[in-house]
Amino acid sequence: MEFKGLSVSARQLGTVLDLTDRRIRQLAEEGVFPRIERGQYPLIDCIQSYIATVAAGTETDDLRQERIQLMRAQRRRIELDNVIREGTEVDLSFQDTIIGAVAMWWLLQIRPIATWLFEDLRRRGVKDERIIAGQVENWIIALRHEGEEKMLAAAAKARKQGIIITGFDDLARLVGSKIDDSGNMGEPPSRRTTKEKTA
Repeated sequence: MEFKGLSVSARQLGTVLDLTDRRIRQLAEEGVFPRIERGQYPLIDCIQSYIATVAAGTETDDLRQERIQLMRAQRRRIELDNVIREGTEVDLSFQDTIIGAVAMWWLLQIRPIATWLFEDLRRRGVKDERIIAGQVENWIIALRHEGEEKMLAAAAKARKQGIIITGFDDLARLVGSKIDDSGNMGEPPSRRTTKEKTA
């Protein structure tokens, strides 16, 4: 049987392709099936067009599925990033709170030195014992604030550089404390602060 020039009706084409008459007409209106004359379709051309359309549709479906999977993966990654960021913000806030608490603990432990100094100076009969002890107390308070600022800056620097602080040496290097061989830390904190502001 010669199929090359064979034309068929919508019902016959539907039987061959397992489509309804309505779907055949719909595809003909969309330009998928060429029409020879009213109600007649070239069999070979229609089959080839239908196969090409189905193949293109399948490829489109595959691409659509891949795009959907990609979007889901991206959304999941964003959700995980947000969870990590929220957790990190909580951790960082907690870390900053701990640094403040450590600095305050240090102040509470060392602040009595000013009182002891005042009592000792008064016992020895030194004039201006209150002024001297008050100045020492101011230095201690300034050291507390300076220490807290340096520790917070060191923690921020460590975060940016991905450094894990494992001990005092790491912290001292990040804070940038300079102690010479004699153990001299330099000028009192109130003078350092004044010089830094004027510089």
